[in-house]
Amino acid sequence: LIALKNISYPAQVLAKSCKMVPVMVMGTLLHGKRYSALEYLCMTMIGVGVSLFARKSSSKVTAKLASPNAPLGYFLCFVNLTFDGYTNAYQDEINRNYPDNNPIHMMCWMNFWCALFYGVYLAVSGIGRELLLFCAQHTAATWDIALFCLCGAIGQLFIFFTIKQFGSILNTLICTTRKFFNILGSVVLNANPLLPQQWWAVGLVFTGLLTSSVAKSGKGHHSSSKAAKKQ
Repeated sequence: LIALKNISYPAQVLAKSCKMVPVMVMGTLLHGKRYSALEYLCMTMIGVGVSLFARKSSSKVTAKLASPNAPLGYFLCFVNLTFDGYTNAYQDEINRNYPDNNPIHMMCWMNFWCALFYGVYLAVSGIGRELLLFCAQHTAATWDIALFCLCGAIGQLFIFFTIKQFGSILNTLICTTRKFFNILGSVVLNANPLLPQQWWAVGLVFTGLLTSSVAKSGKGHHSSSKAAKKQ
C-alpha cells in the first residue's frame, strides 16, 4: 500500500506478479526443491519483463502519484515479495509434512499472528487512533472497510484450499492471471496509460506466466494418467 505513493498501480501489480520468482528461490534455498528448465526460463522472462516496465513511465501517470520515487516503490514491492515467497514455500512444506492439516487451521493461525503484529504496530505508531477517529467521522467508509474485510476473508478460503490441494506455485499463477485484468482495468477505467515498451513488458511477463501454467497443467495430467495405468 505504501508503495502506491511512489509507483503507479499497474507498476505495483506487475511487480507483485513476480511472486513466482521468490516462491521458487525460497523453495530451492530453504527446502531443496528442484524446478524444470522451462520453469526457470519462465521466471527469467518475468524478471526481464518487470525490469523493462520499470525503465520508463508515462508522465501522465507519474503526475498522479503522491510522492513519485520508483526505486523506493519497487524496493518496497521486493521486500513484500521476499516475505511472500518465504511464506508460500513454507506453507508447501507444512502441507507436505502434515498432510492431514486443514486449510482452515492454517488460515486461522496465519490471520491470528497477522492481527497480533498489526495490532501492536497500530498501537505503537498511533495510526490506530487516527483510524478509529476517521471511522467515527465517516461511517459510510466504515461499512466499506467491513465489506472489504469480508470479501478478503472469503477470498482467503479459496487461496488456502488451492495451496492445500495444488501447491503455492499454481495458486500464484491463478492470482497473477487475475492481476493482468487489474492492469487492463486500471488503464481503461483510471486513465493510467502505458507506453509501448511497457505493453511489451506486460506481454513478456504474462507469456512467462501462462507458459509455466500450461506446462504445470500438462505435467499434472501426465502424472494422473500414469497413476491410473498403474491401478
